[in-house]
Amino acid sequence: MQVPAIKHLKQDIGDMLNKALAAVEDANDLLAGVLKNNIKFNETKGKTKIPNQKWKDLIDYFNQPGFLLVNDNFEFPDLLGAAYEYLIKFFADSAGKKGGEFYTPAEVVRLLVQLVKPEAGNTVYDPTVGSGGFLIQAHQYVEEQGQNPNSLMLYGQDSNGTVWSICNMNLILHNITRFEAENADTLEDPQIFENGQIRRFDRVLANPPFSQNYSRATMKLDGRFREFCPETGKKAGSPILYRT
Repeated sequence: MQVPAIKHLKQDIGDMLNKALAAVEDANDLLAGVLKNNIKFNETKGKTKIPNQKWKDLIDYFNQPGFLLVNDNFEFPDLLGAAYEYLIKFFADSAGKKGGEFYTPAEVVRLLVQLVKPEAGNTVYDPTVGSGGFLIQAHQYVEEQGQNPNSLMLYGQDSNGTVWSICNMNLILHNITRFEAENADTLEDPQIFENGQIRRFDRVLANPPFSQNYSRATMKLDGRFREFCPETGKKAGSPILYRT
């Protein structure tokens, strides 16, 4: 959908873009909670914010005749998803150690996915989903095997609301719609159940924050992940994987 050209700057364009973004979320169930509470176009940094003219220039650029962000107009079908992942990697690299909280290098993800060999029809779960790399590469792996990747059901959970939003957008921009991503602490408040019980999955892939201290006293199910790390103290970290 193209944005109408703005000729008269009578109100803050950032507010107008916020309203447009809210309308996009309201019209798409998969985006519930992803856009409205996490993106504010007119947010100030210190005493400044992006001028209206720059917002207008951006809108005018995307409003050019024939300019549509659809896969048919790109060099390869998944260009939007690839561009989004590039930006995630860029920000993770610039964040240093903190980048590891939401991004695992694609090469590591690829290796673990190849080890567990997800298949069409599987359920795949990442309890510390971050930006969703494990789920996306599981989807891509199944497609590379000549199987139907859309028969997968992907599940994830993350305690960080901003990271959870990034994950949702990452999956959507990779044209993945069969997924359930939840925003809550995996240990204290697991969200993915089946018939009243914690759901079991065909494949589990994760890069948990093993160095993070936690308390089992606050866990609803204190037996979960007990074998992987103690509650406190220095701990080494490495990804985990599981297949039935």
